Amino acid sequence: MSDTPEPTTAPASPDRDLDVRWLLRMGSIVVLIGVFVAFALQNSENVEVEFLWWSFETSQIILLIGSAVVGIAVWELGGLVRRRRRKAD
Repeated sequence: MSDTPEPTTAPASPDRDLDVRWLLRMGSIVVLIGVFVAFALQNSENVEVEFLWWSFETSQIILLIGSAVVGIAVWELGGLVRRRRRKAD
């Protein structure tokens, strides 16, 4: 008989599952940042913006990000108003 223990197959620990999820999440974030940087570099030329009586020149990526941020803010503000109305009723 041999003194070496037989290998056992233990179930995966919750910590290991957490590590895998964390690595997948961090990998996804790195990929998204890479895509964003590539997008920013490809849209870096200046564009002229005219709105009502304002006119200015800015980088296209700044304009796109600014528009997205304003859109998100308006969306969230609408949700906040809707939640307050439901809470008041």
